[in-house]
Amino acid sequence: MRFLGFLVRKFGSAAVEHAFRTDYARRYASQRRLAGASLILIWTAVAIRDWLLLNTLDSSILFYIGCVRLAGAVGMALPVWLMWGARGFDERWAVRLLCIVTLSCWFALLGLVNVYPPLRVGQEIFPGFFVVLFLLFTLFRLRTITAAWLVRLCVATYNLIELLQYIWGIPTPWSHWFTTGAMVFLMYFVGIGVCIQFELAARREFVFRQTLRAAKARVDAASRVIKQQNERMREVVREKERFFSSAYHDIQQPLAAINLFIRSARIKLEDRHAASHDLDVIEETARDILDMFKDIQDYSELGSYVPHLAPVDTQTVLMEVFEQYLEPARSRGIDLRLTLRQRSPPPIESDHALFKRALSNFISNAIKYTSVGGIVVGWVEIGERLRIDVWDTGVGISPAHRDAIFAEYYQIDNPGRDRSKGLGLGLSIVNRIVGILPKHSMRFSSVQGRGSRFSLYAPISQSAPVIETKDQANPACTSILNGRYILLCDDEPTVLEGLRRLFLSAGALVDSAGSMKGFQAILADDGRVPDIIVTDIRLGDGPNGIEVAERIRQHFAWAGVLPVAFITGELVSRHTLRDFAEPFVLLRKSSTPESTLAEVSRLVAAQRPTGFDHVRDP
Repeated sequence: MRFLGFLVRKFGSAAVEHAFRTDYARRYASQRRLAGASLILIWTAVAIRDWLLLNTLDSSILFYIGCVRLAGAVGMALPVWLMWGARGFDERWAVRLLCIVTLSCWFALLGLVNVYPPLRVGQEIFPGFFVVLFLLFTLFRLRTITAAWLVRLCVATYNLIELLQYIWGIPTPWSHWFTTGAMVFLMYFVGIGVCIQFELAARREFVFRQTLRAAKARVDAASRVIKQQNERMREVVREKERFFSSAYHDIQQPLAAINLFIRSARIKLEDRHAASHDLDVIEETARDILDMFKDIQDYSELGSYVPHLAPVDTQTVLMEVFEQYLEPARSRGIDLRLTLRQRSPPPIESDHALFKRALSNFISNAIKYTSVGGIVVGWVEIGERLRIDVWDTGVGISPAHRDAIFAEYYQIDNPGRDRSKGLGLGLSIVNRIVGILPKHSMRFSSVQGRGSRFSLYAPISQSAPVIETKDQANPACTSILNGRYILLCDDEPTVLEGLRRLFLSAGALVDSAGSMKGFQAILADDGRVPDIIVTDIRLGDGPNGIEVAERIRQHFAWAGVLPVAFITGELVSRHTLRDFAEPFVLLRKSSTPESTLAEVSRLVAAQRPTGFDHVRDP
């Protein structure tokens, strides 16, 4: 079996063999060229040395030696020169040219043996034979079969010359012929072995590179397929997002209209308790549905939300959440308490909105699953972190459900999907918030049938929080809109009418339209500059809400940049409006009418003093 390692076999396929030879010639073209050029330089250097050694001898000998050296140099230089062209990359041409180089040098050396002084032949000429054999077996990179035949020819001619010299009586001892001949034979067999190993290695490397290229081609093809599949999947996801956003928008439209018209009806039916009770039921139902969509919106936005870390006044957050849920808890007969201490809790390093939402979800979840007893909200300082606890006396959580309560849409004890308990996103939103906020964590413990404790951990801040005062949704705040001029745009007639009544109830002057086309006549009058533009982002045919706001701003550009309130039912964030110039605010149709009035009033109040009417000078 080891003997098989010295056998060189062609590839079974003629096409593969041809590819190997083409690759072989290209890989070793530079090496072959340099070897041929080196041989010519050595030949020239030895010719100069000949002249220095033999210049004291008969000039006729120098003449013959010079002619042989010159013939050998020309015979080598021409094919080497041809190899520097395209022929060097063709295996057939390269082998032919290298054979010419080898034979030109070999026969020139044999010619020197006949004209050189006999006493100096062994010392000066025979090393040249060994140099040629060395180049032929190594640097010329001839394939084994070619090297074997070529060297066989060289050995035969060498021995023929030695035999003729012995017959002609040239004073060369036969022992010299025997020793040099034996050395040439030895180099022949060793050289063939070297050639075999070189060619075997080249063939193995060629197979490896071919296999590697084929594997890379398969990987590239698979990568392209995966890339195409990923692109299709991304398109499916984008299509689903577009569908979900559209469905979300379309479903919120009538719900927003319900809320708006309920408020309008309340104002008209303040003294009719029966109608007021019915409206309470409708309003509560609409609010439940809107809260569900708000959970979906919040969960969607958390994926791209960038937290704004700053010192947060913990006591203020606790009071805000406590006041927010005090009345809902009382309406269910639940006692909601906030533990009081001699000192306030330390400030935390967090995102005010996210932290408040996480705490709100804990309390809201506790209210939903507590039917008897109460809920206590407290805090404790643990080293460099603050822990806020929400205790309840609700149904508790069995061990079977503890690993699943933070999953999306998962709810305990709600097989009928009671809408008042939401969609099951509350705790999953908290889980996402904790993952977004650095150094925040949460834990919970529960006893089935006795209640649960959910804990929120946050790092204590070393800086004092900046106290921000915000106007609430009260008459003092909404009275800012009294006498203000609003341009209102929404393509849903019921929502448009509801918003119009909402702002009219606050004392504002309102011009409304369902699209940009409806504003053409209003803008043509060139009258009063609106104090604010209120528009939905997604409109029907024609420009969207962003384009409508831009056009109205351009029309009144001489009066400055008008504030814009976008009221949308789509799953969009402020990042979507990053190219839109301030001032503007992004509101949700799921917001309560009071909250909408408060936000619009706050934006208007930040722009101009109350009661300022801006008209174009004639």
